[in-house]
Amino acid sequence: MKKAKKMTEGAPWKLILMFALPLMAGHALQQLYNTVDSIVVGNFVSPEALGAVGTCASLVMLFLCFAVGMSTGSAIVISQYYGASRYEDMRRAVSTCMIMMVGLGLVLTVIGEFTADVLLKYVLNVPEIYLQDASTYFRIFVIGLSSQFLYNICAAILRSFGDSKATLYFLLVSSVSNIALDLLFVIAFHWDVAGVAIATVIAHILSAVAAVIYMFKKYEMLRFKKGEFRFHKESAKIALKMALPTTLQQCIMSFGSLALQRLVNTFDMTTPGLLPGYTAGQRLETFLMIPAFCINSTMATYTGQNVGAGKLDRIKSGRTAARIICISIQVGVGLIAFFLREPLIHLFGVSGQSEAYGIEYLVTMIPCVLIFALNMSTIGTLQGSGDVMFTTFASISGFILRVVLAYVLGLFTPLGYRMIWLNLPMGWIYSTVICAIRFYSGKWKTKGIVHHDPPESPEEA
Repeated sequence: MKKAKKMTEGAPWKLILMFALPLMAGHALQQLYNTVDSIVVGNFVSPEALGAVGTCASLVMLFLCFAVGMSTGSAIVISQYYGASRYEDMRRAVSTCMIMMVGLGLVLTVIGEFTADVLLKYVLNVPEIYLQDASTYFRIFVIGLSSQFLYNICAAILRSFGDSKATLYFLLVSSVSNIALDLLFVIAFHWDVAGVAIATVIAHILSAVAAVIYMFKKYEMLRFKKGEFRFHKESAKIALKMALPTTLQQCIMSFGSLALQRLVNTFDMTTPGLLPGYTAGQRLETFLMIPAFCINSTMATYTGQNVGAGKLDRIKSGRTAARIICISIQVGVGLIAFFLREPLIHLFGVSGQSEAYGIEYLVTMIPCVLIFALNMSTIGTLQGSGDVMFTTFASISGFILRVVLAYVLGLFTPLGYRMIWLNLPMGWIYSTVICAIRFYSGKWKTKGIVHHDPPESPEEA
């Protein structure tokens, strides 16, 4: 079986760049997948429909945070069994985690269907003009949760084997099918918001099916014999022990996003057109942050491998190289976004005051994302070293700070609605500072699970 090239030998900048570029391509496809819905709705339905889809984003992420957290934690168990060549235990973990994820998706589908209106109306405070379309979109979306959960666990299993490129194939399948079905259902069939949601569900099912077929066909050790693919109680306990902390972190971040979305919805009542403009700006912001997110993942892998190999001296130079690479790419992406800001916002079909809000959001974010790039390279380094408790604290406390500042300064100062996007750089600055202090303190060097004894002195030898 072909394995991923290790990052413990060779020029750090080259290793980091070559590892990060495929990740960036994959993230770009994933964001395209999520953005097409907004573009089609904004152009072929109405700005109000765009606002309805946008207001569901934070609620959607709350439900998907379980998929991300559980699959990330489960992959830790599977990768350790794989590394130890304990293939029987690994197969038990794979079958158990896949069954758990599909089951959890079904449970959340039922919860989503019964709580949709309550969550949208009373938790998110969605304005009446958007409520019906938002409810339609979300109720259809949660029908496909099991397929999304299945895809997430399959992608995590493949990454634990060192197969990170496979997700590109699956995301390509889902992106192309989502775009085609969006256009068919909305333009040809006139299904409006419901059509976009149905297209998304079908695309999720296709990507999950593609992931399962690929995984079992390529990896012979995953071809279960009759009676082997079943739920194992002990494997479930071990997987949950690893998965619950990461899931809790994802949930806390998602609740913070819900709070921010409620603030947006509140401002939209007194600032007409804000929600469609915010949705357009937010979708473009996710593209701006792709390089930083991918450098974060890259540095976690780079640092982890070098800590495991006992080559701590390579980590500082790798972090420096990662920051230079990330800042360079971010500047290029930022300049493109700045000079094309109006046509980019127009892609979402917004105009008038909504367009002005979207452009204001985008222009504010372009330079601020450079702070995010610095932060993500350091957080990735700390995560890879095993200093996960500190990075969890930094991420959660930074997010709480953002939410508090958004509400206090947004509701009680002249900054008003602008705090919806100005809270981001404020939280990023805080996190960047405390993570830099942590890195230069050197405490992360003691957090690895693999420890190397210092070399013997001549006398001892």
